[in-house]
Amino acid sequence: MIELIHDFTHPIFAEKEGPMVSLYQNTHKNPTSAQHDILAFKNHLKTIETRLRKNYDETRNEQLLEPLHKLLENKTFWHDNKQAILLFASVNNVVVMRLNKPVKETITVADSLHTKPLLRHFQTHQTFHVLTLNRDTYSLYTCTQDDCQKVVFKADALQTREDVLGTLEEEKYLSHASYGGAGNHAMYHGHDDTKDMIKKDTERFFRYIDDYILNEYSRHTKRPLILWCLPEHQSLYRKLSKNPHLLEEGIKQSDKGLNESTVQNKAWEIIAPYYHQELEKMLRKYHHATANNLASDHLSDIAQKAVQGNVALAFISADQTRPGKLNVDDGTLAYDLLEDEKNEDILDDLTDVILKHGGTVYVLGDEEMPTEQGVAAIYRY
Repeated sequence: MIELIHDFTHPIFAEKEGPMVSLYQNTHKNPTSAQHDILAFKNHLKTIETRLRKNYDETRNEQLLEPLHKLLENKTFWHDNKQAILLFASVNNVVVMRLNKPVKETITVADSLHTKPLLRHFQTHQTFHVLTLNRDTYSLYTCTQDDCQKVVFKADALQTREDVLGTLEEEKYLSHASYGGAGNHAMYHGHDDTKDMIKKDTERFFRYIDDYILNEYSRHTKRPLILWCLPEHQSLYRKLSKNPHLLEEGIKQSDKGLNESTVQNKAWEIIAPYYHQELEKMLRKYHHATANNLASDHLSDIAQKAVQGNVALAFISADQTRPGKLNVDDGTLAYDLLEDEKNEDILDDLTDVILKHGGTVYVLGDEEMPTEQGVAAIYRY
């Protein structure tokens, strides 16, 4: 079964046993071009099969390839494309992510996944959330500079005010009584109370939203959160919110009629300065650490420190590779002088090890890197 994913949290990214396939393929939004995308995938699949047969056991190969052949026949899948797909496959899982930005097309068949481009796309300090809400419902978007995906909440999530508070009867808001006998008109009261009760119910709904977003998303992703709603809801939500990742600046507009493109474009105007300021701060930190012998751009040294859990922060080039493999037990490097079809990349291995030990990784273009070596790191001690 193939799963559509929207972030970097699927269990496949924690798997350690090959073979594993990473495919980055450009596609077309126009459904009339679906056949072109299918043919391109068919050609990629032939390359994948060749590399699998050369390097891996036939039984495991067939287990991995079976869902990919089924995807080739799934016309519905290919009619819902964006500008690119990222496909990651192992014997146990196959996942696909759709992107709104073209990618550098690559095919990797190796003992680990080729995740640097994906990490660059979804790294913590560049990915952010946008929470849109009104008095009756809410939505969450995961965005980057180039892409935006509306989050599909878990089945048990309460997504409307009615779900959270239950069906409210009109009598709760408006009571009436007749005074002065049968000949008099009915006198209504409680209008001021109605406004107060609506406010209290809105607060209860907003508290549920805040608690749900914090516990299900913000707490473990630590991504900046932008609030998109009317001005009166901005002040109320911020008054009660306990989310430390909620940015002070929000978008004070109605959430009606939004699409992913609109959300991404407007929200990036807010988040861009935060991202660039954070990156500049980290680069200054690297140069300061270098002066104190707590940083390096030597790959072999960084590899040793990484397996010891001694890398606090690393900058890794998105534009370079180091063919070979990192021994995660002792930090030694085995270089591939001839790039074979397994496409092992030491920089991919290094990224995985640093993240596993709780370090932070920035995947940057060469023009953003602090050195020309393709890797640089700050040590913990």
